[in-house]
Amino acid sequence: MKLLSLVLLLFFVQINTSFAALKVKRYVNYNGGKVAVYESKGKHGPAVLLVHGNTSSANSFEKIMTSPWAMYHKVIAMDLPGYGKSDNYASYSIGHQAGAIVKVAQVTGANKGILVGWSLGGDLALQASTSLPQLKGVFVFGTAPVGVDPTLPSAFLAPSESYAGITVTYGTNPNLTNAQVNDYITAFFRPNYTNFSSSFLTDGLRADPATRQAVLDAVIGNDPTFQDEVAIVRNSTIPVAIVLGEQEAFVRMAFLDALAPSIPNLYKNKIIKVKNAGHAIQWEYPTKFIAILQSFIWEVAH
Repeated sequence: MKLLSLVLLLFFVQINTSFAALKVKRYVNYNGGKVAVYESKGKHGPAVLLVHGNTSSANSFEKIMTSPWAMYHKVIAMDLPGYGKSDNYASYSIGHQAGAIVKVAQVTGANKGILVGWSLGGDLALQASTSLPQLKGVFVFGTAPVGVDPTLPSAFLAPSESYAGITVTYGTNPNLTNAQVNDYITAFFRPNYTNFSSSFLTDGLRADPATRQAVLDAVIGNDPTFQDEVAIVRNSTIPVAIVLGEQEAFVRMAFLDALAPSIPNLYKNKIIKVKNAGHAIQWEYPTKFIAILQSFIWEVAH
């Protein structure tokens, strides 16, 4: 079985290099609105649910969703409320956004599979995992579990510490100009990387500004629905993978390295680091991303 899986993975290395927005497969009703859901042609499980980041959409996973791997594997993506082709809502909170993930997971069967979250989507995946008792694992990348532990260094880089400068603060700013959204999107990628789809900017401009206000509310302690994610990963009974690009603009690597020894079910017992990758590993290095994710799936699902 493992030999067959390795052969399949070698087949999966061919990644689609043409950029095209994903097409909605269905809409899921959630809290009076509709959430857009995208599904690959693959049928083999366990199901994988991809959750995008701040000021983005499911299109950020376009290379993954259209890969041969997703033609074989059951892969689902979603637009969080206030993003992409999902509805805007009157208000948002971390609990509200995580609840949408729970609902989509239950409807699509991913509640018994793997949650994959990028950036803010990784935080929301951790938040949602506490309401999905049949999950097999959580895979987060380009993010750090947010919680309270004064013995740990700061989870995120200050503007003076990141090549992206003040842009690292834009995820909590609801009042971005179009130019600032463009700068924020550019910071998703390693320095001087330009080969990304225009959909990143289109989706960034479409994002409901109130979703960033919700992130700010959580950061300053004004969101009672927020759960301590450091506690979540330390108490998780299922495997958790944490992956970070070595040229990450937002997350402090030293924080994750300090946190890692206290996570009992951490995949490989370490933070997985991707050389030369920025924040959006799934776009810059889709083949590497799929290989790491598939390895995680093999380990947790068999």
